[in-house]
Amino acid sequence: MRILLAVVVCVLAACSVQHRATDPEPTLPSLAPTPAPAAALVPAAVPPGPVPPDAAFSAAVSTPSASVSSTAASPAPEQPSTPPASSVMAPPTSVRPAGAAEAAPAAPVGPGPDVESSPATAGRRRSWGYVAITTAIVSPSQLMGPEVPMSPDFQRLPVFPEKLTLAVSWGLMSVGEATMSVSKIVMFNGRPAYHLVTEARSNSFCDTFYSVRDLNESWLDARTLTSLGYSKKLREGSYYRDVWVLYDRDAGTFLQRQTKKDGTYEIKKGTIPAQVQDILSSVYYVRAQNLPDNAQVVVDVNTPDNWPLVVKVTDREQIKVPAGRFPSVLVEPAMRREGLFIQKGKRLRLWLSDDPAKRPLMMKVEVFFGHVTAVLREMV
Repeated sequence: MRILLAVVVCVLAACSVQHRATDPEPTLPSLAPTPAPAAALVPAAVPPGPVPPDAAFSAAVSTPSASVSSTAASPAPEQPSTPPASSVMAPPTSVRPAGAAEAAPAAPVGPGPDVESSPATAGRRRSWGYVAITTAIVSPSQLMGPEVPMSPDFQRLPVFPEKLTLAVSWGLMSVGEATMSVSKIVMFNGRPAYHLVTEARSNSFCDTFYSVRDLNESWLDARTLTSLGYSKKLREGSYYRDVWVLYDRDAGTFLQRQTKKDGTYEIKKGTIPAQVQDILSSVYYVRAQNLPDNAQVVVDVNTPDNWPLVVKVTDREQIKVPAGRFPSVLVEPAMRREGLFIQKGKRLRLWLSDDPAKRPLMMKVEVFFGHVTAVLREMV
């Protein structure tokens, strides 16, 4: 069932995931929202324009991707009581390599004035400027600042704000639902960004034998519609994965951190193309493009390997879904890497509304036995 529901979620959210190996460890329930992880990061205001990246980080990523594993493990994550259906999973617990100094608490994040509370800076308003992307960062939430209003120099998404709810089924059996939403623009590492969020949840029937609670987030630069970062937190049966990646477009580099259930983590660094997208932001990027008959859109995706996602327009037709009847354009992404919802070489079909909104109306993906289907049930 993990493939069944997660596959669709990826389609819905376009969140890419590597092929999952069986994990014999016990199931972890979804996590309730908690404050952002601690880290010794207090961003400083900087003048407009490109900011030189951290020198040490630039040197580390000047060669092809390399991985390094931590040798320290934090205590096993606390087992909270099962949260309500609307819960969102919390970021992973931070981990310190042996001998490293303990990180100081991060400044609070959120809309409105943020005031630092340390004795030396009490009462001073925090500035949300650029922070060099280094291994000192333990969560993208540390780089997320207050909400900002729409500006004339921002590129527009087809619909903003927006929330889509899709019903997920395997054959005739309902297995859960997924949501896709973009409700605000926030400061993210000194740049205004659309905050994209997708969630997947199995229904009560499916929960009895295979519970799914997934959260995926992406931060899409409001001026360029390129990705600034991506995070996924997956809780599927006994499977657990917390991964995030941050992109430094000025330096042409990325930094990825994957945290395991036992608290250890791996760091990966490498280079990126100039117009990079993650697998979630690529859906919104494609929706913003013109899609004439027989068109082909190529998107440079990092997962964190760099590869071209080729999306082909194959047909136009009227379709009916729970949200109504719509003219649609059928596109087929050619997955050249294994994805969150689809294995390499498997067929994925996506029907978008044939209008300026280009809302996802229906998705069908091949699985081991039959198809998993997601249909638009509600749009706000």
